[in-house]
Amino acid sequence: MSFSYYRRSSCIFLVTIVLFLAYSIWKYPYISSHLQILIDLPTNVTSRANEKLSKIIVVSHFKEDLSWLDLYIGDRIAHIVYTRSSNALINHGREPVAYLQYIVDHYSNLPSLIAFIHGHRTSWHQKDPSDIVVALRALRWNKYSFMPLTSVTTHALFQPNSSSLQEVVNYQLWRDVLQEELGSPPANGTKGHCCATFAVRKEEILKHTKNFYTNIIDYILASSHSDQLTGRTLEYTWHMIFGQPSVIHFKPCDLFFCDERGSISVELAKTYQ
Repeated sequence: MSFSYYRRSSCIFLVTIVLFLAYSIWKYPYISSHLQILIDLPTNVTSRANEKLSKIIVVSHFKEDLSWLDLYIGDRIAHIVYTRSSNALINHGREPVAYLQYIVDHYSNLPSLIAFIHGHRTSWHQKDPSDIVVALRALRWNKYSFMPLTSVTTHALFQPNSSSLQEVVNYQLWRDVLQEELGSPPANGTKGHCCATFAVRKEEILKHTKNFYTNIIDYILASSHSDQLTGRTLEYTWHMIFGQPSVIHFKPCDLFFCDERGSISVELAKTYQ
């Protein structure tokens, strides 16, 4: 065969590879460039022994200062950080994709308990306690199968013909990726705890297949609606995905160790660790 034939074949091969990579980045940005992953485990645990961990924190990080994580959590609780890209074109999915990607990545070797949180230490929606560090360190980790980490509450409706775009998106996402496993959307909507910070037992996660979580990621990334809308729908439905009724409400001392005055107490929690 001639040299020109080999050169032409090489060019075709290279173009094919470039097109494939370009398609992969477009179709699956969360795999190639959407998330960077940082794992911080206790020194006596390797990432391959992830399932031996009793608990872990999964952090959805964008541009927040994470110095508090090492300073106040450190080796006390293992953590893994999913950092979303600063490129606005590929920063799509917000915290749901980070949470879901962790589940997909570790589906076969999940720790017993997983806390899913944002990258900020304090926020308007972090209340009772107002500090996520206090929430994590005072949490009664084994008390319930699903535990919100804030007392702020929220309410959502799922309506196909509503004047509220959020209610329409809620309905569509539920119909397209949740209904097959969870049944029809709740007729009176959901009432729960705000803003997607919670701890959950792995048994609740494993009640759904790995493909179930992958399908939600694909839906969010392909949706014509903004990820603010689809992300909020997941915020309204995490508790139902993980086995809770449509309406939940926990008092702070149901979830966290409290002293005799009813104040959340990290010191009291230490005595039970």
